[in-house]
Amino acid sequence: MSHPVINVDLTAKARIRQVALELFALNGSDGTSMRAISSRAGVTVGLITHHFGTKAGLIQAVEDDLLDGIANAIAYQETDESVDGVVRKLDQRLLDHIDANPLVAAYLRRMMLIEGNGAGADLTERFTRMALRQIQDLRRRGIASTSRDAEDQVMQVMLVQLGQVLMQPFVDQIAGHLGQDPQRYQLSLRKTRTT
Repeated sequence: MSHPVINVDLTAKARIRQVALELFALNGSDGTSMRAISSRAGVTVGLITHHFGTKAGLIQAVEDDLLDGIANAIAYQETDESVDGVVRKLDQRLLDHIDANPLVAAYLRRMMLIEGNGAGADLTERFTRMALRQIQDLRRRGIASTSRDAEDQVMQVMLVQLGQVLMQPFVDQIAGHLGQDPQRYQLSLRKTRTT
């Protein structure tokens, strides 16, 4: 597998996070050494510990950055939109963010599906809490229904939005085995109803 080109214009700290995201997504956190990260980022292990303290601190920084990016992508920005229009825009911004940042999707898959009971459990909890905050905000704004439990809405968001991100490679493989174009079977987000 070819490695993405590391942006040398990034600060050393940002470059370390970018490389860590890549290597953690490919190999998992247990399968990635600080030395491998330092070598790929072109820095010393000492610089990594200077910025992040420990490997756990680096993982936390990678996940903070990842979740901040997703939160910014799906932040409510619309005015004078229909409920369906707002939901479609939020969904599309999430997909656009994931398309522009494929390592984010790879990291989420690795941590939530492969390492889900260990290192990924914290990320899943943080992602769930972020979804709950978004639902609560949309409920306050009159965009999301208040006749359903917020927890049910979070579950729907997680299954539909995150499920698409996590499962698309599986769908692509099935399409390939059937001799079909994977684009034909792109998972699509369903419209969320407000009733």
